[in-house]
Amino acid sequence: MDKADIQKAEKYYVRHLKEVILPFWIPDCIDRKFGGYLNCYDNTGKELLSYNKFTWSQGRFLWVFSELSMCEDSVVTKEEKEVFLEYAKIGVDFLSEHVFLNESKVCTYLMDREGNPIPADESGILSSSIYADFFVAAGFAKYADAAKDYKIFELAEKMYQSIRKRIEQGTYLTLPYPIPEGLRMHGIPMIFLNLSTEMYVSAAGLGLKNDVYSRDMQMFYTDILTNFVDQKHVLREMITTDNCQVDNYFGEYCNPGHTMEDIWFILKAAHYLGDRSVLPLCTEILKNVYKIGWDKDYGGFRLFVHHDGGVPHGKSAGLEKEPMFRQIEENHNNKLWWPHSEALYSFLLAYFQSGDEELLAIYREVFDYTFKLFPNPDSSVGEWIQIRQRDGRPDDKVVALPVKDPYHITRNLILIIQLLNEQAHKADFEGEEENFADKKIR
Repeated sequence: MDKADIQKAEKYYVRHLKEVILPFWIPDCIDRKFGGYLNCYDNTGKELLSYNKFTWSQGRFLWVFSELSMCEDSVVTKEEKEVFLEYAKIGVDFLSEHVFLNESKVCTYLMDREGNPIPADESGILSSSIYADFFVAAGFAKYADAAKDYKIFELAEKMYQSIRKRIEQGTYLTLPYPIPEGLRMHGIPMIFLNLSTEMYVSAAGLGLKNDVYSRDMQMFYTDILTNFVDQKHVLREMITTDNCQVDNYFGEYCNPGHTMEDIWFILKAAHYLGDRSVLPLCTEILKNVYKIGWDKDYGGFRLFVHHDGGVPHGKSAGLEKEPMFRQIEENHNNKLWWPHSEALYSFLLAYFQSGDEELLAIYREVFDYTFKLFPNPDSSVGEWIQIRQRDGRPDDKVVALPVKDPYHITRNLILIIQLLNEQAHKADFEGEEENFADKKIR
């Protein structure tokens, strides 16, 4: 991409963020009466179905508004930044007051509108997913950096320590998809990598030591690349607890969206640490997930695929009652909004880091498909249609949580804008260097 292409793309993404995505959420998502955010919309985005508040979406909203308050002046005005930080403070106050179940900073999974913890299913368990804790801690870390709030960073640190302890002890749950006995799920080191990177960046922004987080970042991405990536450079979602591949249905499926999201987690973490050694493997993983995950008949990434491509399959005796098995069987052919927003950023970031033109070509193919299929055709509503059938028709399903989540699209648009802005400045700098060298020669 030359400088003109970069600047054109940046303007497109800024316009899409500010004219298509944010107007859907603002101000209706802000619960002025009780605090926190509202997002239990139907898939069309037209109807709010519930006032319940899922904790991991609350943490994600907090991250988004905190990050928006830190965007470049060319993207967000000073007045808009102040408003976004105010919206983030609403989330901080609500979560700080309502989300914790005990002194160990364990989070409830679900709350009613007022913030009272409520069970998500018949088990009656309130702390039914540690992913909720991950997203709240990441939101707190981002807010702490944005607002220069050291007390909130201390709270994020306490959560980080609590999460680490529970994972080491195995005393945690992962609703709505429990981890089958004897297996490890890629999602745990993946999201822990993201959180440790958020903590690292926030600590640096606050002038605090972050060597603990830098060690964790390297540990998590080394674990992922060493244990979850197979000999063909395909990232598997489940392995055994002693880090071996699994010869059954769960061991043979892949989640292209998770792969692409995690690759940019790894590339960013490694970049902060000055580690370029992972780049060749990461680019190969991306190319392979495109080969096995991209639908050659209709375009787009399937939600789940076999590690060789196509429909997930493998030995399934005894696995049929597992929620994850049913999720894969019922939804593998669907095309969801979030893997495609993750793909846009992951392939573009890997292209700029590596200069590999094949990655740029894939990015452009993903771009064409994504912006043809997902932005809501009803401009009076805006945002994106969340779920499509394999052939591109809208599909009215609940996948994971019964919410319309603001996180993936908004986060990736912000990150893409930042990346393109950096590349434009880099092109300017390189142009100045060339002019200076030319003058010296003359």
